[in-house]
Amino acid sequence: MRAISFVAVALGAGLLISCTPRVRPGVPPLSPKLEEIRISRGPCFGFCPVYTVAVTPAGRVDFTGERHTAVLGPRARSAGRETYEALRKALASARPLTGEERAQPCPSAATDMAQMTVEWIAPSGTRTALTYNLGCREPATAKLAQTVEAQLQALQVADWAAQKTWPGDTRG
Repeated sequence: MRAISFVAVALGAGLLISCTPRVRPGVPPLSPKLEEIRISRGPCFGFCPVYTVAVTPAGRVDFTGERHTAVLGPRARSAGRETYEALRKALASARPLTGEERAQPCPSAATDMAQMTVEWIAPSGTRTALTYNLGCREPATAKLAQTVEAQLQALQVADWAAQKTWPGDTRG
């Protein structure tokens, strides 16, 4: 019985040690409160690019081109924590309350345009999201669209996300 207890304690301690985050000298640890930020563009009636960009607090940028993009499939690059922090700050004023999912109000919008979704994903999995229509000409939505576009340029994914019609592509 003692042998089983000793083995259980030893295994438990080993698991705890192996789960301890490793800290590199000179590199501050990431705050557990920082969220992954995702920007997704959905389909439209035409040949709009459809893609998702995810940026981690460490500055890893993952791009997935789904349709009508210059790059199809996954691509990744490192942009650094500073780029993540600039993205987080640029989008902070548009961020809904934690756990809230909302659409940017737009009384009149072209209905055949793509939608953009910005998501903030907490380490716990809590999703906060804002969706807006690219056909909306309301000043607040236009400003948000410009901010997101500028951030895509800063993340250096605009060339990957650029519209391209591939042979055999269909609309929508």
